[in-house]
Amino acid sequence: FGLLNGFFPVDEAKNTDWRFQKLCRAQELNKSSTATIMGWYKKSPDHLSAEARDLIDAMLNINPVKRPSIEQVLNHPFITGKDPSKDQF
Repeated sequence: FGLLNGFFPVDEAKNTDWRFQKLCRAQELNKSSTATIMGWYKKSPDHLSAEARDLIDAMLNINPVKRPSIEQVLNHPFITGKDPSKDQF
């Protein structure tokens, strides 16, 4: 997130950080973490590709069980540059 947007989404992953609480709520509502965070600062995530937003959202999941493994991250279309809608033969 920080490399692509120029700032970090939260200071601490604790309930004392207002952003963390709002991020938890947004994820409960199945909202994009990236769009939610950018919205706090009146910014748009439009500079990010759909693949970048998808990967960031997955990596920022509050529930560690739902986060992608390193293998999944390395094989994500944002990293590989492959179009997931096309057969990769």
